[in-house]
Amino acid sequence: MAEPLQIRLPALGRGPVTGVGLLLILVSLAFKAGVLSKAYFVEDDFLFVAGAGESGLTWDYLTRVHKGHLMPGSLALVWVLTTIAPYSWALVSAVTIALQAAASIMFLVLLRRLFGDRFGVLAVLAVYVFAPLTVPAMSWWSAALNAVPLQLALVAALAAHLRYVQTGKGRWHGLAWAAVGMAFSTKGVFIPFVVFGVTSAYLGRGHWPRAILAELRKPVWWAHGLLLAGYAVLYLLRRGTGDDALTGPKAEVVPGLVRRLLGETFPTGVVGGPLRWGGVTSTGGLADPTTVTVIVSWTVITLLVLVTCLYRRRAWRAWAILVAYVVAADTVPTVIARATQWDLIGAETRYVADAALVFALCLALAALPVDGRGDGGAGGRGDSGAGGRGDGEVGSGGDGGGDGGVDDRRRPVPGWMTPVCGVLTAVFLAASLMSINGFGDTLTGDRIRPYLQAARESLALAAPDADIYARPVPAHIVLPWNGARRLTSHVLAPLAAPHLRQRMRHPGPSARPYVFDDAGKLVPVGQVTPFFDGVKGDDCYPADKAFPVESFGDPSTVVALAYFSPRSVQVVVDVGGTQRAATLPATSALGALHYVPHDGLGKGLRVTAAGEQGQDFCLKAVAFGEPGPAPPTR
Repeated sequence: MAEPLQIRLPALGRGPVTGVGLLLILVSLAFKAGVLSKAYFVEDDFLFVAGAGESGLTWDYLTRVHKGHLMPGSLALVWVLTTIAPYSWALVSAVTIALQAAASIMFLVLLRRLFGDRFGVLAVLAVYVFAPLTVPAMSWWSAALNAVPLQLALVAALAAHLRYVQTGKGRWHGLAWAAVGMAFSTKGVFIPFVVFGVTSAYLGRGHWPRAILAELRKPVWWAHGLLLAGYAVLYLLRRGTGDDALTGPKAEVVPGLVRRLLGETFPTGVVGGPLRWGGVTSTGGLADPTTVTVIVSWTVITLLVLVTCLYRRRAWRAWAILVAYVVAADTVPTVIARATQWDLIGAETRYVADAALVFALCLALAALPVDGRGDGGAGGRGDSGAGGRGDGEVGSGGDGGGDGGVDDRRRPVPGWMTPVCGVLTAVFLAASLMSINGFGDTLTGDRIRPYLQAARESLALAAPDADIYARPVPAHIVLPWNGARRLTSHVLAPLAAPHLRQRMRHPGPSARPYVFDDAGKLVPVGQVTPFFDGVKGDDCYPADKAFPVESFGDPSTVVALAYFSPRSVQVVVDVGGTQRAATLPATSALGALHYVPHDGLGKGLRVTAAGEQGQDFCLKAVAFGEPGPAPPTR
């Protein structure tokens, strides 16, 4: 009889370190939840929800590349949440906080497995869970969809592989978590390299190059290589499916972007900064540290590196891993994808949000001795024993080779070091809370929330047969360069009932269509711009009249016809050779106005009436362009 499938949750254990660690996590989540309460959907968030509303959970949808990102896990999550409750910020915030909580708890598990129940673990945990770098990425859902699951997958892959090294159990769990990371973020491809680097540097024996070669002989890394190859093939096959093509970096932008990202944003962010936020965008403030803050940050980081290397033989390995990650995983991709317009991109903390986790981990590896007993205190070994020993201790040999011991100190750590570290941690927490609260004050969720709420209420009250025409949502909600994806028929359709949703996406001719005004309310169409032409008095346009318009095929374009006809008449509206038919109702002597959506591409507009019914048809005026709301009545 086959063994039943067992799901093993990581053991947190008991004791003061675990209790205080959980309290730190809880407090950090409370502050982050406060920031999320000030945020709201913005820009790409609307594109994701609208795209999910128009798509099924298909392979084509899940593997669609968005602005250079292949992220089927993120798109699946968007689809599920949109299906449950479209544009529910409460639901999105709850899921984001839950994922961040999972990442924080898993980091505590990892630290305990690596270092045991040392109180130094708490300082490192605080450096991650209160890191200001991670907060802006959480507050913008489009960024959180990548950043937060990536952090969870990275720390879970490390914890899973460490458990395998210590106990020989769960060989492929780390690989599975690496796959999860790749499913949510393209940066997930760097997870195997981080796990490999930490394993070879701190769970192997002897010189680092020798440990690297020993690790490369293990099948688990071959599997990681196959996973990376498979992801690369899928990315190359699907990279042309997105709406946004990467244009490559501009040489004149790269130096400034790198200077901001590596010289200011990253160093100030990992030590509690930037303290000051400027250049407020729709997604919040950009890092704008003062020169003093930058100098102090670099001084602190330099002292951390020097002191840890002075007291621990292998501390330099941790800092080498950090440098490699920040350059390869954060800087190079950002330069390739975003160094296209201005170097201010380097002030966006979301591009180095994951580096806060890697910094905290590397700080711990540089400062604390690897314990190796795991959360249960039982040693063991994985593939060939390079990471573990029969007596339950992880080999910690120095750079000079040999088995070594758990302690790799160069010299005894002075007693005054502990209170100094405590003071530095307290200063870090104070600076971080100032930075987090300062960023929260830059968020403008209240500017967008009323628009979406008004649209939700208008659609709930709309008649089932209402004709709702498309027009762009305000620029502060979705930027103009997104083209047709910023139309209300795309962005707001998920809020409508299924039958009304279809009428929004495929509108027909109407005598009384509606559009959303800039406040999100449904109002009658009051104008069509920019083209207008009309006759005077009792004149009518001749049947062969061609109006000088040019259409670019915009799906929101409408033709407005002012006409007189004693009976119903069938007309054909031709724009650039593309024809749309409409049945116009009979009018009184005063005439009537009718609208015909038309996405034809080309030049020239003609309106012709068919058959005998058209003999009494009189076209009085024509407007062509984008429908606009009627002015408010007083």
